[in-house]
Amino acid sequence: MGLDALDGDKLKLLDALIESQRKTRRSKRDDPTPRLLFEIYNMSQNNMSKVLTSSAMWLPPESSRVLVDQGLIQRVPGENEEKYALTLKGIAEAMKLRYGQTLEEQFLRFLELSDQKFATVDQIPFKWDEKLVSLSLILMASTSSSSAIRLNNETNQTVLGNVFNGVLSSLRGYGVVERGEKLREVSRGESPVMAVMSRLNTLARKSNHYYENVPQESAYYFDIEVEGKIDEKKLHFLLSKIFFRSPETNFDGLQKDLSDIGQLYSPRFLGRSINPLNAITILRKMRDFFDTDVHRITVPKLPSSSVATVEN
Repeated sequence: MGLDALDGDKLKLLDALIESQRKTRRSKRDDPTPRLLFEIYNMSQNNMSKVLTSSAMWLPPESSRVLVDQGLIQRVPGENEEKYALTLKGIAEAMKLRYGQTLEEQFLRFLELSDQKFATVDQIPFKWDEKLVSLSLILMASTSSSSAIRLNNETNQTVLGNVFNGVLSSLRGYGVVERGEKLREVSRGESPVMAVMSRLNTLARKSNHYYENVPQESAYYFDIEVEGKIDEKKLHFLLSKIFFRSPETNFDGLQKDLSDIGQLYSPRFLGRSINPLNAITILRKMRDFFDTDVHRITVPKLPSSSVATVEN
């Protein structure tokens, strides 16, 4: 097997991989090649499997044996024939062939993108569902491990579902989130509230790690208490994140809606202990925030090239 033939097979697999990766991207206009290794490495296992499987091709046995032995390709079972896809090592080798990028250059670019992801994720504004969950937990005074909302029983799931519906209706009505946003439709057997909570992959980092999730107990809260009392600076930080770039609106009306929701549903959760003074502090601080601070919020401007990376 000649070297040119092996290189040709690597490049065919690379082209197939790039095309497969391009189909998964939200923006079809962007060239994925400068970030190919980084994006594939940062995919979930399921999405990575889909992309690699979609790019897999049949190779002649004499070629496949050599490339497998070199660790550049991997077998992908097919219905009628065995196919092959590039390994990460194989992607790097093929990128070197196609674009002249040395392995060192590719590695340095990978590190730059990784640093960029870590440095900017906390500055990215909350998505609509992150606003919804954050505001709901705050209104329910879920601000410590003892006052956490535990979703391991149907009662708490039902109550939180009612809270979500009420809060989302208010946020849509006052323009804080888009009117078209709605809770996910769930598959049979999945709780609607758990469908929301299970997909908050970046909320902890965006909230300075105040957001806490205890999977063993299905418990959720913001860790913003100090010696049993609300830390008002931490609460202000979270409110600033939730209402960043909110439109001019009737915040008196929004404040009343949220206050009513908090007072109606907060006592209905089972298996937790709340300091009543904390609930009062939250409503007072929220009123003060709407009166004086909501239009003074500033968030550092992000490099345009980094936003899409951390949200994917």
